[in-house]
Amino acid sequence: MRPPSSLAAPRRGGLRARSGSAGSGATGSGRWARLCPWPGADDWQAWFLGVAAVVDCGHMFVPEKGVLTVSLRVLLLGTGSPRPTLERANTGQVVFAGGRPILVDCGAGVMRRLLEAGLDPARVTLLFLTHLHSDHTLDYAEFVLGSWAMGRGELAVYGPPGTACLHRLLLLEPYADDIAYRVSVGRSPAGVLDVAIHECPLEPGGIYDDGSLRVRAAPVIHSAPTLAFRFDYAGKSLVISGDTAYCPALVELARGADVLVHDACLAPALALEPNPLWGNLAERLRHHHATPAEAARVAREANVRTLVLTHFLRGVYEDATFEEAEHEFDGEVIVGRDLLEISC
Repeated sequence: MRPPSSLAAPRRGGLRARSGSAGSGATGSGRWARLCPWPGADDWQAWFLGVAAVVDCGHMFVPEKGVLTVSLRVLLLGTGSPRPTLERANTGQVVFAGGRPILVDCGAGVMRRLLEAGLDPARVTLLFLTHLHSDHTLDYAEFVLGSWAMGRGELAVYGPPGTACLHRLLLLEPYADDIAYRVSVGRSPAGVLDVAIHECPLEPGGIYDDGSLRVRAAPVIHSAPTLAFRFDYAGKSLVISGDTAYCPALVELARGADVLVHDACLAPALALEPNPLWGNLAERLRHHHATPAEAARVAREANVRTLVLTHFLRGVYEDATFEEAEHEFDGEVIVGRDLLEISC
């Protein structure tokens, strides 16, 4: 059977991954990959051929009903920035520890991406917020209320100082009447009025441990209090940087990790070209965000296997972004896109 059209080679400038040098542990073959949509009733053979092709590249998107299981993996929900585009939602990702989905950040468009990925939001009972900027939190109320309406009965939220205030101001106060009405017609208040908020200190250390999944945090360098998170599960490790410039504390947190998802907001992009409105935007942002080369420096110094770049401005030049990072890092480099999944 002829493979589905979604496996056709994408245009240059799309997702790109390169294998690392011998012994680096990189899983990609350096070939182009496209995501496989969930098949129709008559397309199963083509779909499995497609999954095999993507797995051969080391990266796969398997919807919730998929048959493939990986111990620790990350699904990029939003790889964009505060200025919205159709191609990239605001920041968000799902970490899968075994079959358990854990949401990290919740910017605008993240709830829709969850649904597009075939993931039931009601299954998400853990949410980690790297920081409280709008492009990481605008879908917070949408997620909490929407997943509660879909049947979720519990939720724990971990974030920096100020998370409890955000929960109150974005959810409990403006939607008090809405929540009361839903409860009055029979909806249990469990999962919305009893959300467990954990404000994490801005210092390195463990913040979550259930005996199988361990999460550690470290403060990074941004314009607001921000935490990077490291997820360790079943012998694999994944680090999400949050928004940050080059940060030695992040190098320590990421040391030896399988996958590092790192801010590359200062990647070459149309939005960074000088213009009368913003002037030299790159200069203004350089103390709070990273270039691809700086993200690659963190990956190299931490000896991670795979570097995934994210948090792009409008009109990012993907080939130039990839080339800048691979010049600094011998492991696998991936330019992220929405709904790309990476296995540890």
